[in-house]
Amino acid sequence: MHRLPFYLAAFISITTMPVSALAETTADPAAADRQIHKLAPAANDGNFYIDLPAVNSNQLIALIRDYRASLTQREQEITRYLEENRLDAKDILITVILPGGLLYAAVRKGKLEQAKVELAEMSEDLDELSRDLLAMQAVAGELTVAQLQ
Repeated sequence: MHRLPFYLAAFISITTMPVSALAETTADPAAADRQIHKLAPAANDGNFYIDLPAVNSNQLIALIRDYRASLTQREQEITRYLEENRLDAKDILITVILPGGLLYAAVRKGKLEQAKVELAEMSEDLDELSRDLLAMQAVAGELTVAQLQ
């Protein structure tokens, strides 16, 4: 009976531990990093070999298309929100008659302005993704992508 708290503690720690902590880790972290990110050795200007990420252009194009589709869907949702929540005569009447009407109008107008700004930013992002998609489709083969950290 005196072992019950230990078994209970072990059970709780195992069931609440993240799955990634239970996974086996390799002894060499650089080898594990190469396996995850698929690094390819390449020579730079000084003939030093460095590991650069090897990117499959077809996978990158698919990711760009998926992200572009999700942005397009979000853009449609925001456009629908702006159409459905347009300020009209009912809002003016509420603003004039009710005691908290000015606050109500300010909050509504603020939300609509925020949605308009988000829609404009999303349109810019979609244009940029469209240009990137065209550029990626023009390039064939493997690419090297740099990431600033």
